[in-house]
Amino acid sequence: MSDISVIVLDVDGGDMLRACLDSIAAQTLPPREVIVFDNGSRTPAAERIGFRHGLHIFRTETNLGFAGGNNAAYRHVTGEYIALINNDVILDRDWLATVAAALDADSKLAAVQTILRRDETIIDGAGIDISDGTFRQITWGRGRLARSSTDDSAKYGGRDARVPGAWGVSATAALYRREALGDSIFDETLFAYYEDVELCARLHEARWCTEVLPVIKATHHGSQSASILGGDALRLRTRNRYLVARKHRGVGRIGALLREDLKLALRGRTSLRGIWQGLFTR
Repeated sequence: MSDISVIVLDVDGGDMLRACLDSIAAQTLPPREVIVFDNGSRTPAAERIGFRHGLHIFRTETNLGFAGGNNAAYRHVTGEYIALINNDVILDRDWLATVAAALDADSKLAAVQTILRRDETIIDGAGIDISDGTFRQITWGRGRLARSSTDDSAKYGGRDARVPGAWGVSATAALYRREALGDSIFDETLFAYYEDVELCARLHEARWCTEVLPVIKATHHGSQSASILGGDALRLRTRNRYLVARKHRGVGRIGALLREDLKLALRGRTSLRGIWQGLFTR
């Protein structure tokens, strides 16, 4: 058994939550504990997934957001490494062993992820890129065959290779060093979206490192946040980019974000209210 606490934030997850938990239970490196935090589900998680050995379920009646929900779950962990796993992620059997080995090998490393596949042919995400002044998931390789885990090292250059442009890690499925996180994980004023970008900025400012391992070790079936948040999702996605850029010098550029939002506005994919709040909220 490892010194890893796994947190799975859930809102009304059904089969996908069960599949996620099954993949955690099947890890070659068993976690110390698994915490499911029921973030205001209509049907309590305990009724949907039943009893599982080593599983701890906590619940709030209201949705605290991705940031608040994970912070609330974090208060219950006992491990020195903290894995955040979205409830729509399926881990390969050696995911925990792979990311834990990376943290064990480098005391300056605060957070690590592997590449995520969407399916057997599409790469879903390979970290966070901020090089153009905006924030985006790296999706190089989309459309190329995502080979099986045994071929990953050969394809991406082995353990010492680096994913091009990977400035930070996505909280979709990542392992963090508790020492680096401190008393909480995310900035709760963000509620949902870009919390992982803000966290990586804080970690880097504190001289911690983050790394995306050049191997495919998990499958992400797609974000459920937009459907849960409804019409507020677009406002939060837009607002939070500016809040992060204002809070962390050199992480994001207001001009680049505005240029991108002008293009998105032509397709109805940005929120003018979100831009205003992001630029002028104190």
